[in-house]
Amino acid sequence: MSWLPGVLQRRFLEARMRKGVTAVALAAVMVVTAACGGGGGGSEPGRTEITVNIVPFTPNAVLFLGMEKGMFDERGITLELQNAASPVPVVASLVAGQADFGFVTTPVLINANREGTAIKCVAPIDGQISADRDASALVAAAGSGIDSLDDLSGKSVAVVQLASINLIGAKKMIEDAGSRGTEYIAMPFPQMPQALADGRVDAAVITSPYLETALADGAVALAHPSSDLFPNGTVYCYAATAQYLAENAAVAQGFHDAMEEAILYAKDHEDEALATLVEHLDLTPEQAKAQVIPTNYVPEINLDSIAAIQDLMAQQGSIPSTVNPADLVWQPGGGSS
Repeated sequence: MSWLPGVLQRRFLEARMRKGVTAVALAAVMVVTAACGGGGGGSEPGRTEITVNIVPFTPNAVLFLGMEKGMFDERGITLELQNAASPVPVVASLVAGQADFGFVTTPVLINANREGTAIKCVAPIDGQISADRDASALVAAAGSGIDSLDDLSGKSVAVVQLASINLIGAKKMIEDAGSRGTEYIAMPFPQMPQALADGRVDAAVITSPYLETALADGAVALAHPSSDLFPNGTVYCYAATAQYLAENAAVAQGFHDAMEEAILYAKDHEDEALATLVEHLDLTPEQAKAQVIPTNYVPEINLDSIAAIQDLMAQQGSIPSTVNPADLVWQPGGGSS
């Protein structure tokens, strides 16, 4: 466990998901690690400084690669990164004007818009989720005696937040397997390997680079909810508020185009993308090389998958109303789909 990124451990705070994004917006701003203003204040002439709020994990390697290769710089954009524990405080930072773009999962995107907070996907994180390789998994603790999904009745499962893509996918797969009475506990990713090892939770939906630690400690992989349920889908994206996009269309276009270029470049240079994790996620070169970027490298938002995720949320009773998926995606040239 000693290799876990010390910087991330300090920056991550325990974050429990309240019932809605709007209800936590003001409090969640406190989770953001840096209170920097967005919108390009203090930029050099002809350049725009933007703040991007991320949840540090392996797929961010594509963004890091785009930064290192000058793909944003050549479009007159300078990036500053902030870290957050989960997508909910990211939304809060966007609404508060402390970040311009940020990492959100599709359920958080849907909930925010359903509750009146207009944010839109601008670019994929790394492409679409790969059908045959995933950087996240539902794992059972070593020595728990759990070796299949139907063993999770009455057990506890850690998820990063209580309205996450991880919860929605895990809940469907666990219930489809016949398990009932499973308890879901909100927990930041960096805390999950130790919680599994200590027996504080029976299972967890965990992502790289923390997944590898859990597996090395003997955790047993049971399923890969995101890739199993939503192959070639959009389960997360970089988003911005509708207001920011209306006022900064040219910047949004540049960010979108730089991410598209970075995704396509990373497809043929994945080793370079993984190498960026040494600096940005505080991994060793060996650890970085072993990571999985769970993408098909298609630089497009999959609207059908957003609709499918929303349908599943409605079926599970986690949302009382729905939104038009097309309204959740910004299109180059302005507007929604």
